[in-house]
Amino acid sequence: MEGATALAVWLVVALLLVGVEVATLAFIALYLAVGAVGAAIAGAAGGDLLVQLLVLAVVSVGALVLTRRPLMRALDRTPVRTSNAQTVVGKRAVVTVAIGPGPGQRGQARVGTEFWSARSTDEQPIAEGTTVEVVDLDGVTAVVQPVA
Repeated sequence: MEGATALAVWLVVALLLVGVEVATLAFIALYLAVGAVGAAIAGAAGGDLLVQLLVLAVVSVGALVLTRRPLMRALDRTPVRTSNAQTVVGKRAVVTVAIGPGPGQRGQARVGTEFWSARSTDEQPIAEGTTVEVVDLDGVTAVVQPVA
């Protein structure tokens, strides 16, 4: 495989590997794609298949060894935003959409200025306008009980 054919084949391989990287985010296929571009250049320059495969291996491993660790360190330094969702537990809320009876029935409650999907602790209905207390969170749903 030489010349324009090698260039085309290796560039298609590189694009496929970039697609694999986008789909998996494993941060490995990208290095193979860089190696495939190197192999494409080697093929376009007239190198035979053995030279192209050697360039693929050397460029892929070289790029991986030289850049992966610093890039992973940089990605680890990305600030993680913590959620303040747990701060609503223990607060009072007002039901804005009635919560129906039975398992899985949801309504809506306003906690301060935020609106939360809400369900009853005991699967009993809670009417709109009722003051409730948030006793737990179930994912993004506030688990509430009426205030006595």
